[in-house]
Amino acid sequence: MWKKVLGVLVVIAVGVGLAAWGIGPKSLVTTDAGNVSQAEYYKKLKSSPEGQEELANMIIQKVLDDKYGDKVSKKSIESQYDDAKSQYGSQFSQALSQNGMTEDSFRDSLRIQALEKQAVIADKHYSNKQLRQAYKEYQPKVNVSVILTSSEDDAKKVISELDKGGDFAKLAKEKSTDTNTKKNGGKMTGFDSTDTNLEDDFKTAAFKLKKGEYTKTPVKSNSSQGYFVIKMNSKSDKKSFNSLKTKMKNILVEKTMSDTSEVQAIVGEELGKANVNIKDSTLQNVLSTYTQAAATAKTSKNSSSSESSSSSSEASSSSDSSSSASSESSSSDSSSSASSESSSSDSSSSSDDNK
Repeated sequence: MWKKVLGVLVVIAVGVGLAAWGIGPKSLVTTDAGNVSQAEYYKKLKSSPEGQEELANMIIQKVLDDKYGDKVSKKSIESQYDDAKSQYGSQFSQALSQNGMTEDSFRDSLRIQALEKQAVIADKHYSNKQLRQAYKEYQPKVNVSVILTSSEDDAKKVISELDKGGDFAKLAKEKSTDTNTKKNGGKMTGFDSTDTNLEDDFKTAAFKLKKGEYTKTPVKSNSSQGYFVIKMNSKSDKKSFNSLKTKMKNILVEKTMSDTSEVQAIVGEELGKANVNIKDSTLQNVLSTYTQAAATAKTSKNSSSSESSSSSSEASSSSDSSSSASSESSSSDSSSSASSESSSSDSSSSSDDNK
């Protein structure tokens, strides 16, 4: 999860330089060979993709902070920061450096993400049908133990030993290549279906198991470049829909957050409401990704609305036609009845005359 955050928001790192943007003769750097002025630096920086993307981020943060800033606490950002630092351990500083980021710029990236999430929450209104579908797909917390092997054959051998009554914890300590779990007999930290740090195939295989069962076929892992044997230690009971409704909404929000185009469209709409006016003509398009996404989403929404209205109109027209046909049929039946009665009356009169 945090690798993704670092990768996506690498351009934040140039923010320190952009803070000094301004056109003028003042020198930023002096040398015996000549000076570098603010104007020269600004000209070079604004023409670079990194500089333009950073300006976009600065505008977005300014706009979203004004509207949703009170919903994103410094404490929550620090909590996310600490989680990332804990996950990377001693390699955290190296990971930041490799992505061209500082601790402060990483915090900025986390804040922008949090603000975008608040914009998504304000924009999206999930139907009860969507919430119930999310509930249907949701799997509550489980606790499993794993044995990771470097090859499929090695995993099959482990399964064979388990079939013969072998102790899972003992085999994990002896056979597993997963240094994070083997010391604990393969025990992992509990997780549910919303965990983004685990591969989908791994979670799917785990959730199918009953307590005490283990996978009978090796589960391939792309991230660990090996094969897992998974044992189910315990499963939590699934709570009622009403008690998990808020959680289901959060799941759908996170799903929306993973859709870059949709997030850009929502942010683009917020930028449109904020009357952003970029003074430098060469930077007019720095927000085009967001404004175009918003325009596309609006067109799509209007089109869907129009189709829905058209379908409704056709259904109404069909209903009116049916009603009209029914009325005509009824009128026809009445005429037939009247004609029949008239015929009967004529017949009766004729009979009386004959008498």
